[in-house]
Amino acid sequence: MDAPQNSVWGPPLWAILHTAAERFGSIMLRHLPKEEQRIWGGLLMSLRYSLPCPQCKKHYTEYVSKHPIVFQPSAVREWLYHLHSAVNQRLGRDNSLTLEEAQEHYRASIPFTAHASVLQKEMVKAIRLGHCTREDVQRTIRFLEELKRFYNF
Repeated sequence: MDAPQNSVWGPPLWAILHTAAERFGSIMLRHLPKEEQRIWGGLLMSLRYSLPCPQCKKHYTEYVSKHPIVFQPSAVREWLYHLHSAVNQRLGRDNSLTLEEAQEHYRASIPFTAHASVLQKEMVKAIRLGHCTREDVQRTIRFLEELKRFYNF
């Protein structure tokens, strides 16, 4: 059994998170701010347990504890941008994309279902390797499905 590869599940997860963050607090959804915060809060917290890479889980949990998220439109975008930048820096990757460039890039539509499917397959591999539990992965998948419905991806 192959171990989950960060290069396989990472880009789809980043695409989902960044693209959804561009929709956070949109005018059409302002009547449901508590529901939007519940979905985001649940998803971001569930990732502490379901990321397919043990080292990534550790780093993510540390980041979340040091940088609590504020559920406001620009704050969610900025929080994700800084998280992604911290990951790229730790991995020695190019981090030249500005916040504005990232916002422009992630405003485009994405194949949400295909991205979520890749992520789920890698999480299932992690379950088999004992990196996370079935319940933790199911929780994350439920929040991803709610996110998809909420933003009509």
